[in-house]
Amino acid sequence: MERRPALALIAAGVAGLARVARAQQPYPSAPIRIVTPTPVGVGSDALGRLYAIHVGRLLKAQAFIENRPGASGILGTDAVAKAAPDGYTLLFSTSLPFTTVPFLFAKLPYDARNDLVPVVQLFRGGSFIVATNTFPGKTLAELAALAKREPNRISYGSYGPGSTAHLGMELVQDAAGIQLIHVPYKQSAMTDLIGGQISIGFEPPMSALPNIKAGKVRALAYTGSQRSPAMPEVPTIAETYPGLEVSTWVGIWAPAGTPEAIRRQLRDAFQAATQEAELQKALADVGSEPMRTSEAQMAAEIARESEVMSKLIKAKNITVN
Repeated sequence: MERRPALALIAAGVAGLARVARAQQPYPSAPIRIVTPTPVGVGSDALGRLYAIHVGRLLKAQAFIENRPGASGILGTDAVAKAAPDGYTLLFSTSLPFTTVPFLFAKLPYDARNDLVPVVQLFRGGSFIVATNTFPGKTLAELAALAKREPNRISYGSYGPGSTAHLGMELVQDAAGIQLIHVPYKQSAMTDLIGGQISIGFEPPMSALPNIKAGKVRALAYTGSQRSPAMPEVPTIAETYPGLEVSTWVGIWAPAGTPEAIRRQLRDAFQAATQEAELQKALADVGSEPMRTSEAQMAAEIARESEVMSKLIKAKNITVN
């Protein structure tokens, strides 16, 4: 009866000794686990794998992606929040677990402000508002005109309540003074959009661009701060509604308590990786813009976005079941 607890204590002791041994060696001296809260092949997963290759080479250590999807990014974020603060477990994610998720859930297993620290912002990009090929509107203004004539008749798909697509379309509806029907999906709504089950989609470049170029859907607008380099003929939403922008960015976080010297090494390596030709091309292909900011600038961006999202979620009474 006492064997299992004894074995557990031995295992914990061995793990503790391993951490102590690592701490006494120059960083890095062990593989670096980069956790992403997205499924394999979804969103920025492919870019994360490129970063792991280049960062590992630059730091002369193995670096690998570990996918921990689920619960609006909570599972992956919590895994990093509870990891040892030694630089060997990192979070590769959008800002949503820090700027949006805390206002959608009454309780989280991690503290967004205190359990993780920002390391570096990597790249930023918008999404495409797309429509079925049979949709009568060909621009964002025409979509708005149709929706004003027939409120709550045009449907749009999102990645679920509180997702960038959901909140982004809420901002677009507010700017246009229209009401659409929200149809939440667990992942991309693209299949149903192509099939005509819904009329409008709010999709990231990874899923939008191949289908736009293949003629399966039609782009109405791009949500970034400027036209996408991957599809410069598509106008931004700000060209119709000045000042409106819905961009997302991806960065690296580490467990709170990770030494500043290690964070600096990581920041330098990830920023150097962003300049590699392979990553530059991969980012350009999806219309993303490389970022180069300090920890302080990253923290300020998180604070600004958190204020905007908290107000929007409260005003719209958005909840996640």
